[in-house]
Amino acid sequence: MYTDILLSVSKPSRYIGHEINAINKEPSTVRTRVALIFPDTYEIGMSHLGLKILYHILNNIDDVAAERAFVPWTDMEELLTSKGLPLLSVESSLPLAKFDIIGFTLPYELCYTNILTTLSLSGIPLHSSGRDAAFPLIIGGGSSVFNPEPVADFFDAFFLGDGEEGIVEILHTYNRWKESGASKESLLIALSQIEGVYVPSLYKVEYNDDKTILAIHPFDGVTDTVQRRIVEDLDRVPFPTSPALPYMQVVHDRLTVEIARGCTHGCRFCQAGITYRPVRERSPEKILEIIEDSLKNTGYEEVSLSSLSTGDFACLNDTLTSLIGNYGENRVSFSLPSLRIGTLTPAIIEQITGTKNTSFTIAPEAGTDRLRKVINKEMDESTLETTIRDVFSRGVKSIKMYFMVGLPTEVDEDLQGIIRLAQNVKDIGRKFGKGGKDITVSVSTFVPKAHTPFQWYGQLPPDELMRRLDYLRDGLRKVKVNFRWHKPQMSSLEAVFSRGDRRLGKVIETAWMSGCRFDSWTEKHDFHKWEDAFISCGIEPGYYASRHMSLDEILPWEHLHTGITKEFLLKEYNRAVTGRIIPDCRYGQCPNCGVCDMEAVRGNKAEGIRPIAYIPDERPGEVTGSSEQVAGSTDLHSRHQKVGVRTKMRIKYTKTGDLRMLSQLEIMTTFARAFRRASVPTLFSEGFHPHPKVSFGPALPVGVESICEYMDVDLSLPVTASVLKENVNKYLPDGMKVINVREIPVNSPSLNSFITHYAYEIRFDNDNGLEGFPSEISLSDFTELWAEKVTEKDGRKITKMINTRPFIEEIRWLNKDTILLMLKSIDRECCRPADVLKAIFNVSPLQPGIIIRRTGVYGKTGGVTVSPDGMMVFLDETEKLCQLKS
Repeated sequence: MYTDILLSVSKPSRYIGHEINAINKEPSTVRTRVALIFPDTYEIGMSHLGLKILYHILNNIDDVAAERAFVPWTDMEELLTSKGLPLLSVESSLPLAKFDIIGFTLPYELCYTNILTTLSLSGIPLHSSGRDAAFPLIIGGGSSVFNPEPVADFFDAFFLGDGEEGIVEILHTYNRWKESGASKESLLIALSQIEGVYVPSLYKVEYNDDKTILAIHPFDGVTDTVQRRIVEDLDRVPFPTSPALPYMQVVHDRLTVEIARGCTHGCRFCQAGITYRPVRERSPEKILEIIEDSLKNTGYEEVSLSSLSTGDFACLNDTLTSLIGNYGENRVSFSLPSLRIGTLTPAIIEQITGTKNTSFTIAPEAGTDRLRKVINKEMDESTLETTIRDVFSRGVKSIKMYFMVGLPTEVDEDLQGIIRLAQNVKDIGRKFGKGGKDITVSVSTFVPKAHTPFQWYGQLPPDELMRRLDYLRDGLRKVKVNFRWHKPQMSSLEAVFSRGDRRLGKVIETAWMSGCRFDSWTEKHDFHKWEDAFISCGIEPGYYASRHMSLDEILPWEHLHTGITKEFLLKEYNRAVTGRIIPDCRYGQCPNCGVCDMEAVRGNKAEGIRPIAYIPDERPGEVTGSSEQVAGSTDLHSRHQKVGVRTKMRIKYTKTGDLRMLSQLEIMTTFARAFRRASVPTLFSEGFHPHPKVSFGPALPVGVESICEYMDVDLSLPVTASVLKENVNKYLPDGMKVINVREIPVNSPSLNSFITHYAYEIRFDNDNGLEGFPSEISLSDFTELWAEKVTEKDGRKITKMINTRPFIEEIRWLNKDTILLMLKSIDRECCRPADVLKAIFNVSPLQPGIIIRRTGVYGKTGGVTVSPDGMMVFLDETEKLCQLKS
């Protein structure tokens, strides 16, 4: 970590590490170091469950250290490049080039340029052919590796399938090779013998004159096809119950527990529905065990029960009953993503809306029954309307509806169907007092994906996609509902890579060299640079994105097998053309996709073999009953009843070292989780969304240390100050510590209402060229002290000039390298010490070696000036300043 430059970049907490539950092993105790990299920002990568699972598995091996790395934002990349600094791991700040293995997760196609950024910043050659045994092994995994051909030149190997199955085997193979001292080629050959490992350099691709593929030739001794690895029983594989806790708010800032893997619905556009088959469910007992341990170790207040189709989990109602009973009183909420309309029972709706009623999401995907049959998406519109009524009747404030545009066989009538469904939902909402502003239609563009029945279909050109989006926008404007859509240009680029081959590697490299970064971020995507890259490389993107592939041509991913037969995909392609639906194989007849034997999936009770997927007596959508079926959810509101304040405690704490990079919001999050882990009986506010009654003092600027921060917390049960201090400190990170706790009257004024003065010490290194500064500073010499203040709003930097002089009450040298600065607030406004530094000395706090520390905060109550801990009382301003100077 480069502490000296972190204040120069946005969101410095992305880079500081030191998270609770992070694992940092002593280098001398490990044999192999693995860097796990998510090719996007920290806040995106820290939401990825697969990364957490691999981190957990590898670090449970004694002589292996797994560390994390993420792609720095563009401002940090520019700094590292300009200063010639390498990219470091989060845990030990080790340059990535010093690791043995670097494993990239490839979650989506538009992250490919970020891979090159990571390699370049690490001083690692981009191409596998340019890396010998002295460089780390570069391996990729994740959902995009089922067609990794566009990035094949940059990787040594890929792993197809469930990482739990292969990661340890890959590690052992690497260690045997490392001890042997053999060539890198021998390592690649050894890796290719592991089921699920694909080494692209061991396959040669030949092309026809029309640019299609003639043949894919494996080298001698290498298998013709690579088979995906599949975990058979989720209960038997490790799951992380102590994940590293981010300080900053990440995309999915909650506990995610995978309750099932795979989906049996068979939507024909869905790659995940193919590549995660067959369905495997965790047992309810294992799920409850994971959640119990995880909540103790994290302090999260929300749990997401995750799978591709959570509503299909056969034991969902019983599991929710247990969870509400166990954690409802602790204000832990449970979210259920990926719910299908046909699986939403009244009981489940009650559970969702009983804890979080702000919004509700449904995904009809298509606007007409005809088109839904084409994509094999069952959804009865009368069931949809009943569900919407149930949702609105339970206080939900908004509905989000997800659709796709550009699906095979789509016509304008199908687009009109989207508008009609939105109108119907709006009309239902009106009966419950909900206006059109509460309805949002979100539309994404169909992208043909490898290994799906729609892999042969071309994507509509961007101009036609835009016409259809305009059609929807105009129609939905008349209906007066919100409309959100995905940029067609971004979806077109995604389609190029989803069906691309190795010839695209040079396009990716050219675009990256021209400055393409974070292509999945709308504000960063530059389609013109990509157009120039395609032209420069002599490649027509429409050949990959828009071309309808012949059913008998060799596809770029032909040699990579998901377990689903090509014959099944062809049958599904033909069924789509005729609008024929195949039933959910969990309940109906096996469609013979090739990946499993449904009898094995269902288990054998007579032989004591537990089912991998539980088959209930009735389909979830056919279950009848009322909301009272979910025990505990009906009395959830009663748990939020008013409780009298029993105790109010004032806590004084420090924020020092690297944790000075945390924002006020990040400090609040850190304490909230520490309180939960320490079982602090925090009192909650009333209302449908209760919040812990914790109030903090004035926010500390990012980058400033403090030995005197304060917060007040209301407790529902009495706790002694010493016990509270001791327990909370157990769960705070290094650099943050409770140093004093005392009980105060319950009617005490809030910290922000009476604090008016702030004392800082500003320490300079002797190497900063400050020797020429005046030894005495007299405020009488200044009537105005102007400084430029830069703030950020909605991603835009806003610059304004402020006069710092009115806010400065005292400033003087304490010694040759330390200044005492006293600032005061005026109408609850104050400047920052950094602004004073700039105004008086023309020195930036970003300059290395400058440490700013808050050493005191003071205020007035009833004419008496006090410090917030109540331990220092000053009768007037003069006496207070005398105390400070002494």
